[in-house]
Amino acid sequence: MYDRRLDAVIAAAELGSFARAGRQLHISTPAVVKQVNTFEQEYGITLFDRSRSGVRLTAAGEGFVADALPIIDRCREILRRVRNRAESASDPIRLGVSMLRSGRRILDLWQRDARRHPQIRLELVSMPDDRQSIDDIITHLGEQVDMISTAFDAESWHGVCNTLTLAVEPLCIAVPREHRLARLPRVTLDDLQGERVRIIRRHHGGNDHARDMLERHSGIELVDIDHYDLDVSNQCAQIGDLLITKPMWDGVHPQLVNVAVDWPEPVELSYGLLYALHPEPQVRDFVERIRELNGMRGA
Repeated sequence: MYDRRLDAVIAAAELGSFARAGRQLHISTPAVVKQVNTFEQEYGITLFDRSRSGVRLTAAGEGFVADALPIIDRCREILRRVRNRAESASDPIRLGVSMLRSGRRILDLWQRDARRHPQIRLELVSMPDDRQSIDDIITHLGEQVDMISTAFDAESWHGVCNTLTLAVEPLCIAVPREHRLARLPRVTLDDLQGERVRIIRRHHGGNDHARDMLERHSGIELVDIDHYDLDVSNQCAQIGDLLITKPMWDGVHPQLVNVAVDWPEPVELSYGLLYALHPEPQVRDFVERIRELNGMRGA
C-alpha cells in the first residue's frame, strides 16, 4: 500500500497551502507539515518551495506527484475491491461505459435475468472516449475494467482480448440535421458526391473496406480522424461534414442523425463484448449468460 503521508503531499500540492490541506484532511496544520517534512527527509527530496503565501511544487515535486497519482488510484482500487470481496461472495463485474459505449444493450439483456443470479454483481465504471485511452483499457481488460460493450472488428483484437459477437451491423453515415441528406432513408455513394466525409484513418479501425469504396469516387473528399469523440461530432454538426459511424451511436449527438448507406459491398462490424483473454470465473459466467439471453431474444 502507498505511504499515507502522500495524502498530505497531494492535498498540499492541489491546494497550495498546508493549512488548507489540513482542513481538507481534517487534521491540524502542524500534522500536515510534519508528514510532508518527514517524507521529504526520509527520501531525500524537496517537494515544495515554502513561502509566507503558501507552498508550490518544485520541479522534482511536480514529477513526483504526476507519477504518484496513478499508483495511489490503483491502491485505492485494490482496497475497494478487498472491501467489496469481504461484503460479497464474489467480486463485481466491471462494465466500462462512456458516452459512445453506454452498454445499454447489455444492461437491457441483463435486466431480464439479473434476479436469477444474485451471485453476479454488475458494476458500471466510467471510461474516456479518447482513442489512446480506450485502446489501453482494452489491452488491460481484467485490471480496472472487466469488459466493454462496443462495435469492433474481431480480427483487430485477436490475441489481445476475447470477443463475444451479439450482432453484426452495417456502417452508416452521420449527417447534420439540416443537411439535405438527413431527410433520406438511405443514401448511395453517388449521393455523397461533393461532400466532405470524415472516416477513421486507414489501418486505424475497422473501416478500411468502406474507405476503399469511397476513394473510388473522386468527388468525395475524405478527412482522416484518429478516433470518435464528442469534439469530432461537434465539428461535423458545426461545419456540415458527414461522418462514417455505427448504428449503436444513433442519437448520441442531438445535432446528427444516422442514415443508412447502400454500400456496393457489405461493410459491417460486430457488436458485442470485449473481455480479458483469461477472465475471472464470474466474468466468464456473465458473458456466457449474456450469450444465452441474446440467443433467446433472437429466437
